Amino acid sequence: MTSETRPPLGLNITKTLIDGHNFNVAASMLTASGVEEEFERYEGGAGLTLFVPTDYAFSDMSSSRDFQSLPAEKKAVVLRFHVLHSYYPLGSLESIVNPVQPTLATEQNGAGSFTLNISRVNGSVGINTGIVTASVTQTVFDQNPVAIFGISKVLLPKEYFSKNSIDVNNKPIEGGVASPPEIPLSPEYSPGIYGGHLSSPPVLGNVVTSSVGNRRKGIFLWCIWFIYLLVIN
Repeated sequence: MTSETRPPLGLNITKTLIDGHNFNVAASMLTASGVEEEFERYEGGAGLTLFVPTDYAFSDMSSSRDFQSLPAEKKAVVLRFHVLHSYYPLGSLESIVNPVQPTLATEQNGAGSFTLNISRVNGSVGINTGIVTASVTQTVFDQNPVAIFGISKVLLPKEYFSKNSIDVNNKPIEGGVASPPEIPLSPEYSPGIYGGHLSSPPVLGNVVTSSVGNRRKGIFLWCIWFIYLLVIN
């Protein structure tokens, strides 16, 4: 496509979504998060492909999967998760060779993370995150180097919404693994409770007491036997 047919790099993504009449929630989130300007900086070069959930997709989310409660930095990552750093018209998505596609969130968090699996499902383009599968419902904008598609569901990354998602508050320490949780000691083994001395376990105490008693009994019997030998001699 010649440069004359390319839109200016200052394409207003939010305005384009508002003009689409069904993407007001997504447009508001882009503006509030500040990632809109970031997306527009990527319009040059390889271009962008945005998958934008409809207003109904947001209203239809399960409350347990509502990312409105996420901190601001995680919300921004989820929004980046909806964007490919390459221009794909609909025909290219339908015949995509490599179904596993990195997103802008992948570039921020590392290779292999926050990827989308794109394939043709029941005659339409399906997008699988490992948590949900959305389908492309409409083309909002498609002019090289930017394509914007409406999708049926909010794309939820497994890194945040799966049962095995990583707790960002327990990140691995540098050069090693995350520290294990502290396990409290039971009172009888806790230092400092009894003047800083550790008490012996009950079973061990019984064994020690029994051993001392047997030793004293043996010495006593040996003394009687020695006195007996002296008397008979």
